[in-house]
Amino acid sequence: MTCTAADLRSNPGGFAEGRTAAAVGSTWLRRGAVVVVLVVAVVAGASRSRDLAAAGHSLAHVRWAWLLVALGLEATSMLVFALIQKRLLRAGNVDVGLGSMTAITLAANALALTLPGGVAWGATWVFRRLRRHGADRLLAGWVVLVAGALGSFALFLVVAAGIEIAGARGPVAHLRAGAATLAAIPAVVAAVILLGRRSDRAGTVRRSLSRAASGMPRLGQVSGAVTTLATRVGAVRLDARGWTATGALAALNWLVDCACLVTCVWAISGAVPWRGVLVAYGLAQVAASIPVVPGGLGVVEGSLSFLLIAYGMSAESALAGVFLYRIVSFWSVVPVGWGIWGCLTLRERRREEAVPVHLAKPVTVSAAAAKVGSPVAA
Repeated sequence: MTCTAADLRSNPGGFAEGRTAAAVGSTWLRRGAVVVVLVVAVVAGASRSRDLAAAGHSLAHVRWAWLLVALGLEATSMLVFALIQKRLLRAGNVDVGLGSMTAITLAANALALTLPGGVAWGATWVFRRLRRHGADRLLAGWVVLVAGALGSFALFLVVAAGIEIAGARGPVAHLRAGAATLAAIPAVVAAVILLGRRSDRAGTVRRSLSRAASGMPRLGQVSGAVTTLATRVGAVRLDARGWTATGALAALNWLVDCACLVTCVWAISGAVPWRGVLVAYGLAQVAASIPVVPGGLGVVEGSLSFLLIAYGMSAESALAGVFLYRIVSFWSVVPVGWGIWGCLTLRERRREEAVPVHLAKPVTVSAAAAKVGSPVAA
């Protein structure tokens, strides 16, 4: 069944009702998914009670030196992602300090990991903070979009490399044929962007669209917005070397976080399955990006433990190592991010309250009349 423009005119509230129904359905779908994840976790825990007890014993005997290294690696991962956004802003002639950008990154990460639909909340908050630091609307939106895209493309490369390293063994051995295609996605996108920016045809296409839209106001507005966006993005000075360095930082962000997982396994005296650890980590991050439950709770733990066990790691070491990794990468980072968010929000409110409000003096009828030179009857 389709909805036409006539239907919308005859029932103007139908579209809003449809959107409300879709939102309610999405909410119930998420709640159902949470229930399913919890049930699966309870069943898996009951069937693996002995392994869980052994994992608890391993966690009680953590090697603190490796745990401190893991915390440092996780902090470095956050710092690298902040550096990516800082470089993109600098390409648009906006300079934000690394400390400020790291604080914004940590706070946005907390929003994204804990709120329903948190990725949108986090992106919106970063957008507003960048606007306060001097970026215009187009540059701020461009930085948020490109930083996320670079992270996704880098994750493609991590998964593809992990599949190749794992070889012909493990649960994803049949995906080796598609690994090359997955790895080629970032290269193809980068080539299209560079060709589009350097080609003279891009300007010709924009001029043709402007002429075609001259007689249609709505299309003219869209064409003007697209032209403005293209002009603004074209003003971002980031050459091929800059793109390569920024892409390398995006890959480094994931690799440092994977190193955090490895050190967590070492912290519980576990043996790392080197051939499968990279693909296990990458696929778990892909599963975490699916908006089923906030922060991928249960999804990351389950998928990562399963894949590590499938590549030869003992069940107790896999469970203990993954639990410790989640403590370091999630439970220790999120409270810090929320604390930073609270401090920044409180600071903004105090600044707004400190700005004096200059109220205009009341103007009497006599004063107004005297000002314009007209007599006033007594």
